[in-house]
Amino acid sequence: MSFDSFFFLLKSAVNNLFRNLLLTLASILVLVLCLVILGSTLLVVDNVNVFVEEIGENQVAVFLDESFTQEQIDGFMTQLAQIGNIEEITYETKEQALQNYMESLGDDYFFENPLEADTFRDSVLFKIQDLTKYEQTMYEVKKLDGIANVRERKDLVARILELRETVAFLSICIVLLFFFVSVFIITVSVKLSVFSRRLEINIMKYVGAADYFIQLPYFIEGMLIGLAAGTISLFVEIYLYQSVLFPLFADFGMFAPVSMSANMPFWLLFFLGAGTVVGIIGSVFPVKKYLKV
Repeated sequence: MSFDSFFFLLKSAVNNLFRNLLLTLASILVLVLCLVILGSTLLVVDNVNVFVEEIGENQVAVFLDESFTQEQIDGFMTQLAQIGNIEEITYETKEQALQNYMESLGDDYFFENPLEADTFRDSVLFKIQDLTKYEQTMYEVKKLDGIANVRERKDLVARILELRETVAFLSICIVLLFFFVSVFIITVSVKLSVFSRRLEINIMKYVGAADYFIQLPYFIEGMLIGLAAGTISLFVEIYLYQSVLFPLFADFGMFAPVSMSANMPFWLLFFLGAGTVVGIIGSVFPVKKYLKV
């Protein structure tokens, strides 16, 4: 295709946009709304995952038999590491447990009879990597010899998994909903543009114009609508997240919210890519009806 032909097609696409300016603006506005809601959903999901990771520390404490020697403790930790799906394995002595407990109480607490290290037990602390395999992993852990007691957060883990599944399901539903709404709106816009030029399309078909040459202006039209909506959506999302969502998450004070600016290349690609793909998909089908002559 020559440069002149491409310029002609681009000019035709731009003329189509301005010929149905009101509908073009409506398509861009709806797509912007869909992309912003979609982007906000993804950011909320990211923050929920961070929140779950930080507050739901799935740390398990295994209290050892008091008769265990240091050699047996080392052997126990080796066996624990071989189970898999376990990370950050640390050994905590009675003295360290007492010190950590007193530090957690702060300076406002005192005891008439000070606690002694023998009040506590030596323990091994670790975290579960994949929470979906929590039950299986803990089953393997509890089969090891020398365990006096286990402190775990089974109920918390169950709630974390339930929360993740709920958020994932809702995010998928929102993505699908706004994808179809956006494609429908752009399809209507391009369809009206095609309808207003149906006679011209038929004439071009009769004189031998290739199908792709007839379709390309509408293809470009949908892509331009998507790019415009994606660009606007990116700036709207940045403002919305920085001024509303980020301060809202930060007010919880329980975790560090996700930084959108730290992943700006991803978000730039996401909004421009999503807008372009939706625009292209919405422009593919309307013109096919008039190519059958």
